[in-house]
Amino acid sequence: MLATIDEIDEIQKTGGEREFRLYLDVERGEWLLPKSVWLLQEKLNAYASFILDGKMRELYPYAQPADVRIVVRSRGQPPADALTLVGLVRE
Repeated sequence: MLATIDEIDEIQKTGGEREFRLYLDVERGEWLLPKSVWLLQEKLNAYASFILDGKMRELYPYAQPADVRIVVRSRGQPPADALTLVGLVRE
């Protein structure tokens, strides 16, 4: 959920694989919030901080930042600005 910047929505790891997936969920209607793209940016920054600043390693000592993928799950059509932001972050 975009409005809860200070928490990770979901963490998944499939047995036998190295990759961790951190899911960022955008609920239906959240894209209508006035600052939705800013909230997405802040939440992505919080996820990156969680991965890079060692908090994730506290929970999963064997996790390496290179093995983590952030997945944005949207239950509605995101605005073009949000898609642009995700594209920039991906690079």
